Amino acid sequence: MSSIAYLDKHYHSILFRGFHHLEEHKTNGWVYWLPRYIHKNTGLKVYFLTNDNELLHLDTENKLHTLTRDQISRVDIFFGRTANSFNPDDTLILSAKKKIVYPIKNDIPDFYHGHNISIVNDAAFIKPIPDYDRQYFYYKSDIKKEKILLFPAGIQKRKGQLDFAKKVSKSVIKNHKLILCGTIKNEKYADNCFSTLKKRGIDFEYLSKVDKSTLGDLYRKAQLTLILSRSDWNPRTFYESMACGTPSLLSRNVMLAESLEPIAFRSSKFWLNNSIKKTLAYPAEHREALHNNAMALTEERCYETLFSMIIAE
Repeated sequence: MSSIAYLDKHYHSILFRGFHHLEEHKTNGWVYWLPRYIHKNTGLKVYFLTNDNELLHLDTENKLHTLTRDQISRVDIFFGRTANSFNPDDTLILSAKKKIVYPIKNDIPDFYHGHNISIVNDAAFIKPIPDYDRQYFYYKSDIKKEKILLFPAGIQKRKGQLDFAKKVSKSVIKNHKLILCGTIKNEKYADNCFSTLKKRGIDFEYLSKVDKSTLGDLYRKAQLTLILSRSDWNPRTFYESMACGTPSLLSRNVMLAESLEPIAFRSSKFWLNNSIKKTLAYPAEHREALHNNAMALTEERCYETLFSMIIAE
């Protein structure tokens, strides 16, 4: 019996917290689509608890309804997406027979003890490429690669753009153009980053935040995607770039599911330029294999693996 079928047979309801419930967030990957997948493929009643403690029910017609606490006294499964999504004082959360939390960080709060919580960590959970995203992130062998290095991330200290600007050698990237895209989170940091690139003679362009269609086009044109965060956990950019047949260079602080490490290139600040040179030499004939690996990460496969691990505990 599949794990999803097991859920359908043994449980009747699931409460999500920290997941996106509004359709306007459907571009945000698994944190929107997992509840919809459960809703579509099981008979479980699907509920959401928002950060403002608003309780919502997703009905059979995919419409959301606000509920009061006296309309529901218990749930069978609780699934929280961040460590703090589990509230030990919330009686509805505590009523769940199975409590699941996906902590974005490794530090587990002390108040988890004694509540028999199943912890999902990035070393095991592979993120799917949702069906919705596949219209944007795909590989086409007839698209000619351009001399582009793509750095898709919000402009902030944690994402590492300034570290890159200070370390990258113009002689290594030669006539490649650096394209940065993402919301500026810190104006002073962004100004410092851009001025450093200019001083070092690096050809670059900042595109702000782009839509998924544009981002997919950039992945397909780029020769390399840079994911050089000081800390990150299974970033979507890695999966998206792979789906478009473009290798990624990751800092050693970026956590990935262990099974994907063989297709990830790693670097450090000290070996950045050497790593860029090596990754730019990635054979063109291997790009389709990258795409195939990403396309195999279906929602069915990834969620099946996720819940199989939880049920086995």
